[in-house]
Amino acid sequence: MYLRFGAMILTAMVVMYFVMFIGSWEWSHIRFSESRVFMALAMGGTMGLIMLAWMLNMYKNTKANVSVVVVSLLLLGGGAFLDRSQTTVQDQDFMSAMIPHHSLAITRSERSELADVRVCELAVEISEAQRREIFEMDWLIDDIERNGVAATAQEAADRPVPDYEEPAERQCPTQ
Repeated sequence: MYLRFGAMILTAMVVMYFVMFIGSWEWSHIRFSESRVFMALAMGGTMGLIMLAWMLNMYKNTKANVSVVVVSLLLLGGGAFLDRSQTTVQDQDFMSAMIPHHSLAITRSERSELADVRVCELAVEISEAQRREIFEMDWLIDDIERNGVAATAQEAADRPVPDYEEPAERQCPTQ
């Protein structure tokens, strides 16, 4: 019964990891993200605690229940620590996590039902900025893979990020 409980939590964690990408603007923006793995771990730990609390009458083994609580707290605490500290996240990992994050911002900026012209104009600015930054991050990931990290200001100046502009799809009232 406890193995099934663990399998249920593990399955939910895998599913939740992928569900976090559901609002992406484009499929090409979906990347492996350590940060989302950390959040899935924290959510799995939280689920373990909540589900055990709700189903405690089904799980009578005190030692096993204590083990579930300890593992759940470790998942929750470990996931939260790793996500908040970002200690394992390096250059390319950072950008791979930020691309889907920016993609979500594009989706919200483009699809929200906005009545205030100022908010609409802000949404256009956000959409355009996020598109540019996704391009820059894609370019940087490729450049780092080909040429390595630009560790000095001179190396960065020798390999500048190209300019990129893509207009937002959203149109705001002009009058």
